[in-house]
Amino acid sequence: MWLSKAHLLLLSLLLSVTAVNCFIPLVGFSLNPTDEDGDDNWSHGAITRRAVLDAAADFLRDLPDCNLGSLATVRPSEIFQEISRIFMSCFGRVVSAARFYQAAIQIETANGGVDLSDVTGHLPSAHFDAEKFVDANARLLDLRTGVLTAIEEGEYEAARELTGQLFHTLQDFYSHSNWVEMGNTGPNLNLAVPGADIGPVAGPQMETCVDCSKSFLWYTCEGNIIDSVNEQGLLTSGYYGGQTDMDGNDVPKPENVKCSHGGRLDGTQDTAPKGGINKDSEFSILSPHSRYHYQAAQLAVQASRNFLNMIRQAKGDAQFANFLNLNTGSTLCFVIDTTGSMADDIAASKQRAYEIIDSRVGSPTEPSNYVLVPFNDPDFGPALVTNEADMFKQEIDQLRALGGGDNPEFSLSAIRLALVESLPASTVFVFTDAPAKDAELRDTVVSLANQKNIKITFLISGSITRRRRSVPRSKREVGNRDTYIYIAQATGGQVLEIAKDEVFQTTRLVDLVVTSAEVNLLTMQSVQPSVRAHTVPVDSSMSDLVVQVTAVGATLQVFNPAGEQLEIGGPDAPVTIEIQLNKVLVVRIRDVTAGEWRISVTSSVTYDLRVSAQSTVDFAYSFVKMVTDTDHFGVKEIEGRPVAGEEATIRVNLIGSDPAQVSDVTALSLVALDGRVLQTLPLQENEPLTEYFATSSSLPDVPFRCRLEGKDSGSSTFQRLITSVVETSTSRLQGSVDPVISRLLPGGTVDVPFSLSNSGQQGSFTIVASDDKGFVRRVTPSSVTLARDATTTVTVRLRAPADVAFGTTTTVTLTAQTSSGRSYNFLVFRITVSPPDQDNVPPTCEVRALFGNCKGTDRASCSDRTFSVTTAYMDEGYGLQSINPRTFATNYTWTVEQFAPGLSDTTIIANYTATCCNPKVEFAVSDRVGNYEICTVDLTPPQGLSGGAIAGIVIGVLLAVIIIVFIIVYCCCIRRRQKDDQTDSQVTKRSDKTDKGKKKKTDSQVAVRDGDQNGRRFWYRFARKQEVTTSGSGNVVMKKTETHETRVEVTKTVVSETRQVKVKVKGHKKV
Repeated sequence: MWLSKAHLLLLSLLLSVTAVNCFIPLVGFSLNPTDEDGDDNWSHGAITRRAVLDAAADFLRDLPDCNLGSLATVRPSEIFQEISRIFMSCFGRVVSAARFYQAAIQIETANGGVDLSDVTGHLPSAHFDAEKFVDANARLLDLRTGVLTAIEEGEYEAARELTGQLFHTLQDFYSHSNWVEMGNTGPNLNLAVPGADIGPVAGPQMETCVDCSKSFLWYTCEGNIIDSVNEQGLLTSGYYGGQTDMDGNDVPKPENVKCSHGGRLDGTQDTAPKGGINKDSEFSILSPHSRYHYQAAQLAVQASRNFLNMIRQAKGDAQFANFLNLNTGSTLCFVIDTTGSMADDIAASKQRAYEIIDSRVGSPTEPSNYVLVPFNDPDFGPALVTNEADMFKQEIDQLRALGGGDNPEFSLSAIRLALVESLPASTVFVFTDAPAKDAELRDTVVSLANQKNIKITFLISGSITRRRRSVPRSKREVGNRDTYIYIAQATGGQVLEIAKDEVFQTTRLVDLVVTSAEVNLLTMQSVQPSVRAHTVPVDSSMSDLVVQVTAVGATLQVFNPAGEQLEIGGPDAPVTIEIQLNKVLVVRIRDVTAGEWRISVTSSVTYDLRVSAQSTVDFAYSFVKMVTDTDHFGVKEIEGRPVAGEEATIRVNLIGSDPAQVSDVTALSLVALDGRVLQTLPLQENEPLTEYFATSSSLPDVPFRCRLEGKDSGSSTFQRLITSVVETSTSRLQGSVDPVISRLLPGGTVDVPFSLSNSGQQGSFTIVASDDKGFVRRVTPSSVTLARDATTTVTVRLRAPADVAFGTTTTVTLTAQTSSGRSYNFLVFRITVSPPDQDNVPPTCEVRALFGNCKGTDRASCSDRTFSVTTAYMDEGYGLQSINPRTFATNYTWTVEQFAPGLSDTTIIANYTATCCNPKVEFAVSDRVGNYEICTVDLTPPQGLSGGAIAGIVIGVLLAVIIIVFIIVYCCCIRRRQKDDQTDSQVTKRSDKTDKGKKKKTDSQVAVRDGDQNGRRFWYRFARKQEVTTSGSGNVVMKKTETHETRVEVTKTVVSETRQVKVKVKGHKKV
């Protein structure tokens, strides 16, 4: 567990009144140090965010025109601000970082949940405690398999949850073991690697620690790990009080032998050897080895980032982008009734889908993925999920309006499939003219949609009351129509009842909504006709304001901040009409300025009003609980609805928090469906412009929405609204699923326990569990009567088919509702199918043959040359899962002989042919449990020079040589002349002067070369001035300067008076 520095004052207060096993109300895993905390303390949340940020930056740097610069100086509290800056740098203002932010939060939340779970909070192998290195690494390997197989099956949300759980255990290795104390400066590269050895572990009876000295409140632990343990490279970790293994058996600390985890929360810190070795925080009172905290945290960041990069290498860029929501667009999702009367609707949806795809292809606003779910009676599905626009076109083109049974259809079953496959914060569009036959799924659909923040909008054409039936069924008609209205209202969508000939024009709304940067400013239902004026605050980050009023014959007027009424009309008008039908009017304002805009609505009946805009600044919120009653404290998200009558804490995360656009966030308002403000809650800042908390003593007892308020950088009002509706409940469902403990195997069964508690009046609850894969077998009990404040255990049993693929994930929605319907709550969980045993051997990939080459080709001639590669693949474990080439080529041939997923112990041959325009290709093969291998062929020709370039270089070199030679000759001549003049002045007679028995010759000295006595003049290249002094004994002293020549030794003859003296002189090269 890594601790945050937040609330240190509360920590000091608590420690003064608590015993050893105290509970510290620190904000834990999801909160990072604020600016005043500095960069020294890193929580699990900060480590995870940093690793996700770095991995995303590595991915985005490979995009064209995406220059991110260095991220080395980004502080923990600035990580999410940096995410917004990165997206702005790469994509501009048309792409929001919201979905990537939500992916990071999902990983981070799952990370923190390991500490806060009743299942894993006290499990040593989940934290690398009690020297459970083998078990902990086995856990990492199981989670790694789950991540890779879930991604292979397209189950990205499950993969993110599994990654968060893996990260927690992986990061704890560096905080809880002695890896840092051994002197290691890099991460352990063998962790979570199939077949690798993570290193030797100290024996069970081997002493690993000695006592620490104790100050007033805490132990001072320096050098308490026995030297021989670190010197031999033996791994050890501390024991923590109250831990149990997977079978529920206590894991006590061996007294006088092993290290403690340590810190005021650890009940073993006073058991010899006293003290501890954890590095969870920078505070000695919590972490005896706090001096190693920063180093351990940085190794945890590197290890987490390495794991993310492994995912990218194993699964390729496309799936990695889906995994981290790095795609820039939204989901284009159609759920379409295909019964006989829907021909016009199918044609309209098809035409609109074509227009959206064709107008956005290749741009940042192109949809990230496409989901198509047909339904009728008695069938629904299957769901088409693809990133390929052409495949979506092909599938929607094949839809036909045929048949149909009785009037209602399985619309909600189809919607549930679409919700599972759609990206968070998307909109699902449902085309139908029939009521729902499976209305019992209403709460399941709403629960799943709210959990993923997905809006559901219904386009109901014609009358849903008379199709194919002559017998009136008014009761069902009203109920099922209300079912659609309830779902739309609860999820922030809408119900548009239109005529058949209005379907295509209405689908223009799809084009306006399917964008990653849509934000909501105002949503009001059933507004009375007497209420006409509505103020809409527009801030500097916004563009393209969209206003929709829904009512028969309604009209509107638009006034800018200066009070001027704007003309509403065609494409050239300031306000353009996008949709104008009998019941729906939609207008767009393209050039908006910051300030208060005013919308005036005229209607003779109640109306609905919605205002949205394009902006990269938005927010997300969740109801949370401050956990202070366990050894692991922190912030835990509340599943389902908040409980009525209790104090509620709301965590608010600002998205796109650029200080240049937003200067302050001031309040969170709880707004009724008709727009009335029910409560205004002040915000407590945890991270500037990133994370805040609001507290309500008791939430409203009517449905409400959350609205964030503040100021932009120009002091204009900043406002954002989440359109999904919040309702309270008097019951609560709680529980968690650990994928290692609750393993679901092919053909196997698993029971998952939860708790149901009742805080309201005594009542009878009906408990229902449903899932999208049909794994749920039963719920025990299916009904129960609970008194006030009573709790019971609910068990969900799931069984997987024997032939199901590893990584298949089922999304289960568990609901509990009183017979009166006044109390309802839900919980959504996922469970992934695992292999029975660990397979640590990757498949093999071999290049068998290579034909052709790309030498001598360039961009102009590359298409005329081709090359072919023959590769071979085999797996000896669970069998091959996929074989794919990775290339930038768009036109290539790829054939695989006799391949089927699951094939083992058989060699598979594949052939690849492409032009030399893309001469590099990777061949990736994975097995059924996620092990992978990659072999690469790169025929990229050496980067040579053209003939013209070579000729130019040769001519340039020759000219340079000629110029240099000329300069050298010229300089030598000048130098020679100077030396000759210098020598002439030096060859003169020197007169003798006697000073205390010494003779100094300064003149009349004749220099000759090599003992030549014929009087030839000699010049010294190595000296500019010389003095020769002789004593009575004949000793000679000579003063000289250094030469410009290489080191040589020269002997010269100097004649002075009647004596000859030989002097040896060394010259030095001057550099």
